[in-house]
Amino acid sequence: MTSDLTSLQARIYRAVTASPGGVTETPAGGIGAGLEGMIRGDEQLSAVERIAIYADAYFYRLLDCLKEDFPATLAVVGQQEFEDLIRSYLAEYPPTEPSIFFAGRNLADFLAIHHLSDRWPFLAELARLERTLIEVFHDPDAPALSASQVHEIAPADWPTLSLRTHPALRMLDCEWRVNDVLRAVETATEWREPEPGPVFLLVWRQGTQVYYRELELPERAALEVTSRGADFATVCEAFTSWFDGEDPTTAINGILTRWLVDGLLMRS
Repeated sequence: MTSDLTSLQARIYRAVTASPGGVTETPAGGIGAGLEGMIRGDEQLSAVERIAIYADAYFYRLLDCLKEDFPATLAVVGQQEFEDLIRSYLAEYPPTEPSIFFAGRNLADFLAIHHLSDRWPFLAELARLERTLIEVFHDPDAPALSASQVHEIAPADWPTLSLRTHPALRMLDCEWRVNDVLRAVETATEWREPEPGPVFLLVWRQGTQVYYRELELPERAALEVTSRGADFATVCEAFTSWFDGEDPTTAINGILTRWLVDGLLMRS
């Protein structure tokens, strides 16, 4: 009995995670093979057709969720191409986790070698940005360093002040300005194919809201050092090594103020 149940569960899993139509295959070794002897059918629906209802419903539920997760990718490729994309993606990466959160985690990598990227070479980076927004939303929470806490630090202690970035923060180095495409889709304006980069992007969460913006190279370098844990003097050195303006002190004060307002920092 246990063996029969295990076999039935395995076959149903294969059927439900198949693309629509796959469950109706009946040749030996096909997804539908053997279901007739394990699931009861009737004159209206065979065993395979009954399972196909669940398989199709599951696929379209995943499709709807991925449309919500990747609205800009959907806007670029269109409804039918997106459905075909997800059909082939799920065949390569069938769901293995109970949570829907994991369903799209490999889509950017899949797009990087998919034929759609021949037509839209920025597509994988766009999907990666959209996926990063989702992951940052789910990243752990932690108390950020506040401006009031900073004001309590003695000036003599600033060089050795140990900092790190908040866990709900990611940086992306892109070859295309995919943030412009995403912003256009979010604001319901006409999107255009992005200009080539490079562009450095910051994605972070504050409260329950996820934000993203561009980084200039000096700020990107300073945040990279901070993400590994560094004292304030080292952070300043990383910033000034890429800064070509006249007043690095004012610039450093400006980005530090912005980091505190955005909740990007913690004491390490």
